[in-house]
Amino acid sequence: MNIKVLLWITALSVGFLAGCGGAKKAAAAPAALTASDVTAAMTAAQKTLSAMQFVMDKYDIEAGYLRTRPQRAGQFFEPWRQDNASVQAFGQANIDTLRRTVEVFAEPQGQTVQWRCVVSVERLSLPAAPIRGMSKMAAMYTDSTQMLQTLSPEERFAGHMQWLPIGRDAELEARIVKRIQKQLNS
Repeated sequence: MNIKVLLWITALSVGFLAGCGGAKKAAAAPAALTASDVTAAMTAAQKTLSAMQFVMDKYDIEAGYLRTRPQRAGQFFEPWRQDNASVQAFGQANIDTLRRTVEVFAEPQGQTVQWRCVVSVERLSLPAAPIRGMSKMAAMYTDSTQMLQTLSPEERFAGHMQWLPIGRDAELEARIVKRIQKQLNS
């Protein structure tokens, strides 16, 4: 083998390993903003999340707490969706079935109120199923046929499907806080 080819392969291998073996990101604190008017901050958070197509599940002004219903992550064919805040989140949302839940809550800090945003991400886990051939792939988890696709899972799989928590989405948290702040300033 030519020495130049061997050097190139070695250099590429070292570069690949260095890129994959980088330092792990430390868990970031939830994104936060400071606002003293509770009603204005809650209204701004509600408007911001509604504009991002999240549906409110709990909205309590007195407690300073807002939670959305879980929302499935946007796919490549949904360019209007705003819940993928990074290229990594976009890629993962197109590979896995993900959903996100947003929580905004108040923490009193003397005369002001610190507002925190936490975005929880979950991935759908399906039970293993044997592949019975490519012609039967459409009916692997649902009652689908090659002519008619359905989204209702078969009863034998429905009880074993579950959403597994995979962490937080810090980029989306920061984007939401930035938009809430912009809403408060306007």
